[in-house]
Amino acid sequence: MLLLLVVINIKSQDYDKNCFFGFSFEVSQNPNWGYGELVITDVSPNSPAEKTGIKVNDIIMEINGNATYLRDNQTIARWLFEDMYAPTVKFTIRNMNTYFKEYTLNRECIATNSVSERELSRIFAFYSLEDTNERLFSLPLRVETNKDVDFTDYHTFDFYTPSGVDTPPIDVQITALLEKELIAKGLTRDTSDPDIVVQAYYSYVPNPRFSALVNPNYAPGTWRYDSEREQMTSLSIFDEKEKNKENVAQFIVEYGFSLYDRKYIDKKKLTQIWDCSITDYLSAQYTLENYVKFHTPLMLKQFPYSESKTKADYKAEFNRYNYTGIYFDANDLTTVKDVEIGSPAYQAGIRPGYVIRKINNKKFDHTKESLSEGYKRFISETMPYRDEATRFTNAEGYSDCMFWNIGYYADIVKEFNKTQNVTHFAYLYDFRKYVNSKYEDKITIEAWDGMQIRIFQVKPEIRKSVVIKVQ
Repeated sequence: MLLLLVVINIKSQDYDKNCFFGFSFEVSQNPNWGYGELVITDVSPNSPAEKTGIKVNDIIMEINGNATYLRDNQTIARWLFEDMYAPTVKFTIRNMNTYFKEYTLNRECIATNSVSERELSRIFAFYSLEDTNERLFSLPLRVETNKDVDFTDYHTFDFYTPSGVDTPPIDVQITALLEKELIAKGLTRDTSDPDIVVQAYYSYVPNPRFSALVNPNYAPGTWRYDSEREQMTSLSIFDEKEKNKENVAQFIVEYGFSLYDRKYIDKKKLTQIWDCSITDYLSAQYTLENYVKFHTPLMLKQFPYSESKTKADYKAEFNRYNYTGIYFDANDLTTVKDVEIGSPAYQAGIRPGYVIRKINNKKFDHTKESLSEGYKRFISETMPYRDEATRFTNAEGYSDCMFWNIGYYADIVKEFNKTQNVTHFAYLYDFRKYVNSKYEDKITIEAWDGMQIRIFQVKPEIRKSVVIKVQ
């Protein structure tokens, strides 16, 4: 469980700090999007990159004025880290919104061999799966892309609307959904001279193979992410691996949309440059209006950095925890390795090198081994207090993940307070009644500063993030 404690960033040569910007990237091999350049694949919550406005799928054209096209990894690494003392690095970005935009990012530097509270919240996620968990889910998407198209050439769009025909309400809804998502990607709607024409299509019909003799208790639940509610939701949809779904489903729904070139390939006729569609088999009635609202944001996460496929995998990362700004020593979790400047802990007076003796009156007298054993014991002994109806499998394949049963909150608090369970890092979820029934908006930290014991009152900041990644 605690393996992540020692898998921290590699120490930079000759420095005792790890510096980062808060994003990951890869060299694109995709002819449709940033071929030979760096495409951003992940942006960490609350990082310098996120705060500056950099987004997933942005293409890095230059680093401090140096072109990234077809550069090797060693050269890129040298540009990023050759001067570890330089406070900023300038990145030139292009995307569907702009050909050229400069972002100046501050390096965020933290002591090597340290672990953050965000990392700890993920390590100790079973203290509050309601707040921190990672889930995998799939969609039976069919994506087709034109390999001869560079999507960075396109900046405006509009919708195909047949003349002389009244527009059905569902079409109005789909248009609004697609417009919102495409604008969020940087495109602009232009009804007079668009680069792209978008056409949606759909079908919702009873399954002609369905028989009423099918077991009525057979009601599958497929977990998918609800973008509106920011949570995983179980839908009455057959899993794509269900071999008999074409016979036992009551309804079949198909939904998709195509993007057509209007300017660059052949001005006289529309040429399809991208298409995404999904076909699902439903075990119960589920309105088309709700279906398209639910799936449109997920489907468009495949655009523009995508490839042709017949299945799409996603990872949903939910995280909510108390942030104080303390970084703990990965080898000795009682020692403050670093403190983020300006953070709640820093403002309270806590500094690197302090040794924590107590948090909220719980003694910090553990080792990594005793902490790990206590955590495993806590998970095992509190299983009876979990709600079976909320059971799910997390991204690591553990199938007994469950939220707490509200009727046992008082008993759960007692488990958190048992010394042998070593629940020191439960303070990360102190805002929950099942962790601390007498919740206050401050955390009391008792620490040795090298000369004396000092007591600090830290008012944490609750940090929340939901990240959906295309796998």
